[in-house]
Amino acid sequence: MEIKISPFHIRVPEKTLMSDLDIFKQKAIELGAAGAEIIEASQLVVDERVRLKCTIPRCLRAGETPNCPPYLPDLDFIRKAFARYSYAVLFKTLIAPIEEFTPGHTKDKNGLDHTLLFHLKTSKIVYEVEKLAYQKGYYLAMGLGGGSCKDYLCHGQVCQYKDSGRCRFPHRARPAMEAMGIDVFDIIRKVGWDAYPLLDAPEKIPCATSVGMVFIY
Repeated sequence: MEIKISPFHIRVPEKTLMSDLDIFKQKAIELGAAGAEIIEASQLVVDERVRLKCTIPRCLRAGETPNCPPYLPDLDFIRKAFARYSYAVLFKTLIAPIEEFTPGHTKDKNGLDHTLLFHLKTSKIVYEVEKLAYQKGYYLAMGLGGGSCKDYLCHGQVCQYKDSGRCRFPHRARPAMEAMGIDVFDIIRKVGWDAYPLLDAPEKIPCATSVGMVFIY
């Protein structure tokens, strides 16, 4: 479907907004999301405990990119910013085969560690849905993914931004929802989705899920 470039919106009629939100939701599905929902931004919970989990126990990526703590805005600022939004599109992707993403999985015959690519599909959908929203005039549309951009974009290489100030993927690299303090499990529970911990016994896990979100308006 060809998208008409729209002038930037300051105010949007409710009927137009809801129609556009449905377009963005369907776009996520077309791009490979296993499910997508329109949510009210007020449903999101920003919790200090979520941010704290980046360091206790310490995430391997904490402090390694500008999109991870301690380089992100403080949570009070984030709460104020999120409160200015009314709606977002939340979506999930299913990761398979689960065995390739569980702790202790070895590299494949080509030397690729698939655990580094866990959130790659999600990041692509975030980028495309946000771009579509921008084209349709939602100039403050903002997407968040899951996991470290260092893993799914740079395959674990040293962050070039930290090294030289020049990001390899400036339009694709995003903070994870959890790095911004969002209680991801709370919001997916609210929309009726399930999530399971990734264990070293993949046969016990019904599904592995990556979640992304794009604030629209």
